[in-house]
Amino acid sequence: MTMWIGRRAGWAAIGWTLLYVVSKALFALDGRLGVTGGPRVLPDAYRDYGPGAVAQAQWANAASGALIIGLLLASFLPIRRPLPRRALIVMLWVCVAMAAAGAVGMLGGAVLTGRGGAVFGGYCAVWALLLTTATLAFHRRTAVPRRADAS
Repeated sequence: MTMWIGRRAGWAAIGWTLLYVVSKALFALDGRLGVTGGPRVLPDAYRDYGPGAVAQAQWANAASGALIIGLLLASFLPIRRPLPRRALIVMLWVCVAMAAAGAVGMLGGAVLTGRGGAVFGGYCAVWALLLTTATLAFHRRTAVPRRADAS
């Protein structure tokens, strides 16, 4: 993978994540549960939330998307120190895992139960692919070359 592809994937992942953040902010402003392209939320689901709690939950989701954007932006930095580099790689892989889980859960639920959510499942699959490519690019770009043993 070239550095060009990795950087482009990183910027694409930022844009893709921004779509999620905007969607969650709009849902928060409307006080609605769910996600754009996700399964229909039944009215009973709102009973579990107190006044304003739906908006708070959606704002928290938007904030998690903003955090992912921050991690992706940090991946453009030439981090070579072992601890911050490893910590960022772990956090980026956690983001990949969450997007992949969303893809599997939404697509699986749409296919197996017919509840809907295939559009968001597809969105998550693309998100996971972009995050994976960006994470691998960061890992390769910032890898510290190993010294040959002087024998």
